[in-house]
Amino acid sequence: MSRAAPPGALELLLHKATDPSSPEENWECIQRFIDQVNANDDSSTAALRLLEHKIQSPQEAEALHALTVLEMCVNNCGERFHHEMGKFRFLNSLIKVLSPKYLGDWSTERVKSRIIEVMFSWTVWFPEEVKIRDAYQMLKKQGIVKQDPKLPEDKILPPPSPRPASSIFDADREKSQLLARLLKSKNPEDLQAANRLIKGLIKEEQEKSAKESRRAKAVQEALGSAEALAGMLNGCKASWGVGIPQASLEALQGLEAKCEKLKPLLFRIASETVEDEEALAEVLQANDRLTQTLGFYQQVVGACRSALASPADVLAAQPPPNSASSPALISFMEAEEDAARRGNAQVASSHSRLPSSSHSLDEELMALDLLSSPTEAPPSSSTTAEVTPLGPPSPLPDQSSLASLFIPLDSITLSTIPPVTVYEGKGLKVVLHFSREAVPGWPTIQVMVLSMLSTAPHPLWDIVFQAAVPKSMTIKLQQATGSRLPAFNPLQPPPMISQVLLLANPQQFPLRLRYRLLFTQDEKPHCEVGEVTNFPPAELWSGS
Repeated sequence: MSRAAPPGALELLLHKATDPSSPEENWECIQRFIDQVNANDDSSTAALRLLEHKIQSPQEAEALHALTVLEMCVNNCGERFHHEMGKFRFLNSLIKVLSPKYLGDWSTERVKSRIIEVMFSWTVWFPEEVKIRDAYQMLKKQGIVKQDPKLPEDKILPPPSPRPASSIFDADREKSQLLARLLKSKNPEDLQAANRLIKGLIKEEQEKSAKESRRAKAVQEALGSAEALAGMLNGCKASWGVGIPQASLEALQGLEAKCEKLKPLLFRIASETVEDEEALAEVLQANDRLTQTLGFYQQVVGACRSALASPADVLAAQPPPNSASSPALISFMEAEEDAARRGNAQVASSHSRLPSSSHSLDEELMALDLLSSPTEAPPSSSTTAEVTPLGPPSPLPDQSSLASLFIPLDSITLSTIPPVTVYEGKGLKVVLHFSREAVPGWPTIQVMVLSMLSTAPHPLWDIVFQAAVPKSMTIKLQQATGSRLPAFNPLQPPPMISQVLLLANPQQFPLRLRYRLLFTQDEKPHCEVGEVTNFPPAELWSGS
């Protein structure tokens, strides 16, 4: 084996191989890059990290050259490279170029088509890399990939190996091995047992298919109803001065009632889909869309009925449909009431359930901010401290009114009282700071700032903070300023992630907050849960 590549050698070779000013591939630099990757087993990870940045380049030529280098490495760099390539960390970097929530809006069609073609070809050529297939199927479910591309005959990839047929009997390895032994036996009792096992597997598959069908139908109906309601609301803009016609108002009320009925249905389906993260994300996104549209309905109908609200207020407060940067505020109130009647209150999560406590806070959960767009921060303003809700302030703010508030981070004046430590471990520290002032016009809504900083020797990725409060309160988490923290460097100031929390506590009960903290460190996902009860009294927050 040849000597390992000196520091910077891979980066320099890749820079030359992906030079956007070069109209053709620099095959000499590509070959030297491949040789350096093969020279050391640890070079595969470094090479893929470098390729990530090049593929995400805003220059089309540079991204296309990088994809050519990637394909050549797949051909010539062996199993070690294939294994690293098949990890979610690298696959996510390709998905970001395709997803409109990240880089998809400005990535060119040629680059996106090439990435889809590459990922599809990997599902054919490397069936043993299950994560590649899962990532590609997720893109299809989300509608980013409309149909499988047709691979060109001169594709730069090795010949395909036979693709194994998918079978329900292969899904459970232990049952598959047991079935094989029973079928080989000449004992009649073993054959009867095999027959029962086959019937059981088929029944499980049928039940799974039925659940998937119900989920898909519910998600489609929820998105369709939300889209129809939003369309009618947008069509009412011409009625700002004269009000909504009675016929239109009745149609709006019918759609609004349908959307309200769909929310507990989505919750029940979500509770059945906890093990499937992608399917759960679809359900939660549909629920989020319903919540946003119903909030918009309350604003429009209330503005047209009330003389206190002007058309400009309503237009300013209108949430853009399908906005990726608007924070998700998912209401499970109706679903929890239904679950409480069954004595089994639950909140669905894509990772794990919150543990029970002596206070049984699970039975009081009001809302969870379960979805976020980690790479995008909310719009900031240097002159305003809030987006004022329509109409006069209410003594008991509900979730829709809280959803219309936005407090810019730079407008907050922190109290001098010490912050509360929420979590500290694995090199990550999370603390809560308190605002000196409540929200103007809403004295029962308090403002907190969550800060996350890292002293870990490895970078932290996909950081998400989720929170829940008792039913007597309501919480909203605004968009965080980021979702990753680099490895700690003692020679530089530590970077930090900040997130604004708005808490409505109209009855002034003692504050209690249950949290779930998700992050990835050294390619290992972590989920930390806990409860915070040691809040200082609210009257001390305004102290100087």
